[in-house]
Amino acid sequence: MGSTQKFLIIKDRVELYKDFVINLLYYIYNYYIDKESLNAEEDIRNHYNWCFKKVCDEFLEEGIDFTKNDKLREYFYSFYHNQFYLLKLENKDISLEYYENFWRNIFNFEKQKNKSLLNILIEIYNIFDETINQEKNILEIV
Repeated sequence: MGSTQKFLIIKDRVELYKDFVINLLYYIYNYYIDKESLNAEEDIRNHYNWCFKKVCDEFLEEGIDFTKNDKLREYFYSFYHNQFYLLKLENKDISLEYYENFWRNIFNFEKQKNKSLLNILIEIYNIFDETINQEKNILEIV
């Protein structure tokens, strides 16, 4: 017998998390200088950290502090390091639209997902939720 695992996803949180991810993407993509300027690991890490901090600062203004969520920072660093920065170093240019569609697809409630995309959503949701669960009364769920 297979076990059925139930997972409660709160739609308002998914929207919040999607906003964070899309904003991070915009900062990374729009403030990327060029591969000559960002070719060392330290430079890539500094660029990413600056972008991550900018997004966190925006959410701090709304009373949500993602700055202490190291898993969140490292999850997206790993993704963008492999799927953006390293590709740029190899002269592979993937459009902003590609990344945006990827993330919007992950967070889209209306669209049926395959197991892989659903697993990504659940993983990201849980990582974001670590912050939400540490902060009491961040979101009023009605």
